[in-house]
Amino acid sequence: MRILLLPLTFFLLQSSIYAQKSDNNPDDFSNSLEDKVATHIDSIKSLMMADYYKEDYSSAIIKASSIIEYAQANKRPQKVAEIRSYLSNSYLRLNDSVKSLDYAKKNIELGKELNDPDIILGSQIDLGNIYLAFNKLDEAVKSFKTALPLAKEKNDKTRLFILNYNIAEIYLEYLEDYKGSKPYLDAAEEYAPKTFIIGLAGINLFKAHYAFQEKDYQLASIFYQQAIDLAKESNHTEVLKKGYNGYTESLAKKGNYKKAYEIGKIKDSLSIAQSKLDVEKSAKTLKTSLENTKKQEELKIEALRNELIVEKSETQRKLLIFSAIVSFILLSLLFYLLKVTKNRRKLNNELKIKNQEYLEAKLESEKLAEAKSRFLSTMSHELRTPLYGIIGLSTVLNNDINLKSHKTELQSLKFSADYLLNLVNDVLTLNKMDSDEKIKFESKAFHLKDFLNNIKESLEYLTRQTNNDLVITLNPNIPKWINGDQTKMSQVLINLLGNALKFTTNGKVELIVSLLDIKENNLKLKFEVKDNGQGIPIADQQKIFEEFGQLKHEGDFQGSGLGLTIVQKLLIDMNSNIQLESVIEEGSNFFFEIAFGIAKKEHANKDIQDTVSIAMLRGKKILVVDDNRINLMVTKKTLESHDILVEVATNGQEGIDKIMLTDYDIVLMDVHMPIMDGIEATKKIRKLQKTVIVIALTAVTQDEQDDRFKSAHFDDSIVKPYKINEFIKTLAANLVTKPL
Repeated sequence: MRILLLPLTFFLLQSSIYAQKSDNNPDDFSNSLEDKVATHIDSIKSLMMADYYKEDYSSAIIKASSIIEYAQANKRPQKVAEIRSYLSNSYLRLNDSVKSLDYAKKNIELGKELNDPDIILGSQIDLGNIYLAFNKLDEAVKSFKTALPLAKEKNDKTRLFILNYNIAEIYLEYLEDYKGSKPYLDAAEEYAPKTFIIGLAGINLFKAHYAFQEKDYQLASIFYQQAIDLAKESNHTEVLKKGYNGYTESLAKKGNYKKAYEIGKIKDSLSIAQSKLDVEKSAKTLKTSLENTKKQEELKIEALRNELIVEKSETQRKLLIFSAIVSFILLSLLFYLLKVTKNRRKLNNELKIKNQEYLEAKLESEKLAEAKSRFLSTMSHELRTPLYGIIGLSTVLNNDINLKSHKTELQSLKFSADYLLNLVNDVLTLNKMDSDEKIKFESKAFHLKDFLNNIKESLEYLTRQTNNDLVITLNPNIPKWINGDQTKMSQVLINLLGNALKFTTNGKVELIVSLLDIKENNLKLKFEVKDNGQGIPIADQQKIFEEFGQLKHEGDFQGSGLGLTIVQKLLIDMNSNIQLESVIEEGSNFFFEIAFGIAKKEHANKDIQDTVSIAMLRGKKILVVDDNRINLMVTKKTLESHDILVEVATNGQEGIDKIMLTDYDIVLMDVHMPIMDGIEATKKIRKLQKTVIVIALTAVTQDEQDDRFKSAHFDDSIVKPYKINEFIKTLAANLVTKPL
């Protein structure tokens, strides 16, 4: 896949310009013998170049041989060197290493004799290409490295790129010395012309190989993808094939077998197509070689016929020998084609086996992912239900004036339950991110200041335990009501603030929200979480964003190692990105920028103060339907503490029976219950045509709500466990929007 460059581009350019001058101004040079010589050489050389670039190398050799002696006789050493370079490259393509080396070495001697660095530089490049073509790797590297100082001295960026590129390729793909390739790969990238698509494709492929060997499979995947795109653009089949192969292996290393299988199919089809092209190209090359050989022999025969007519028998003998050679070549071609066909069948069989293995791995991976998703979904519901009881009871007991002496223990209990709830949410979020299931983001209006204060309140216990000050600074120009996903934002901020508090003791943690831009109904905010704690070493700043990546510290709160991973992935899905600045012993600053909508004016009536909400609900009659006795007790006590009349039912059928006899203002309906679940019960309530508000009170999150859940037409949903203030406000808001 190396890049070849004729070494005497400078002379070619000079010659073409000179030829143009001769064509355009014949009168200026008609009396000059020197110009006539140059014109004669250039005219034949143009024909030679045309044959060379048509890959008609035998014809190019014939024409080059006819003018090289003429150039020598007229003392044109630069022209001699230029033609020898074409001869060397032509013989190289015809696999004649002896003649190819002979012409390259003659040019090196000529360059030294004339003290011409251009000729020496070009000849060393030719020599390196020849050695590499015949797998003499040490000699190839030596030749290319010999040429490097000459190219640097002339500041020839094109040749510097080619030389470094070819050396890097030898180290990477032939010697497998990835460390040795690094300086040359970096240099090749530095000198690569931005418009040289083929070269850029190769560099990205080599960078991908290097990243793969460093086991950075994510970075390797990125560079393989870039190499594939550039190879497609430049129609570089070899890079494309190697890019797909490496991309498949990187995806497999990352565990993404599904995509690896899909890319593998593309690679396999490309390999089969390439095999066909190789056969066709070999046949074409052989045919051209035969035609040119025949042409050359015919010229010789014609000359012999004119000069040696009497030697007819000798000529016939030579023709017989030539026919035998042609027959041998044709038999060799037939044998080669049979071998290629056999190899292709073998390759097809291997591809079928690999495809089957990929398919089986894909099916197994999908089964495991489905089982994992079902398990985590079930466990999340089973965990949230008792957590609701723990958090609710701890809140009720904490508000009991008779238990003031146990306030610290009750707050510890609530903190532990909140921490466990956040961990459950983190695990579920991470599971969705790692699967093919997309995380759903909602856009609802919420009061930013209340939202931030609720987060601060949830971290109050951790703040006291670490003896820190938690300060929230909110730009007053930011609108009070904004549109966004407050649940996901809560996950991001609680993880960031929780980390800052854990790694800071007797210090200050600050959440700063700044206004970056505001246009029509959209605004852009910057969130910063600053602390003056122990700081994070540069070497560890990437590690902390990896799954289960943790830094050791002497605090009481170690954590799961999932928080920052989830923060990073959530923000990426929300078109943002987490950034970090940290200095040891001075502290850290995690910050990101994110866009929100500005809530419309109709949301202003949702800004209900707690006192107004409580007053609105006082004396209202609410039916709570829940099969869990503890959760039923928690909800009942919470509502009764706000002077609300409460009745309970333990399943959906019992709830319907009570609704038929009594008019309730609100029904709080659990979803999973025996006898009749909440979804079926709500559907039947709707058929009663009673104007009652039905709110789902469930451990099922909005992401987990399926079509059956939505078909019940709940007026609203509250996810257990909840914050009491938000719970009361939701009830009041539903009374405002749907008065009875």
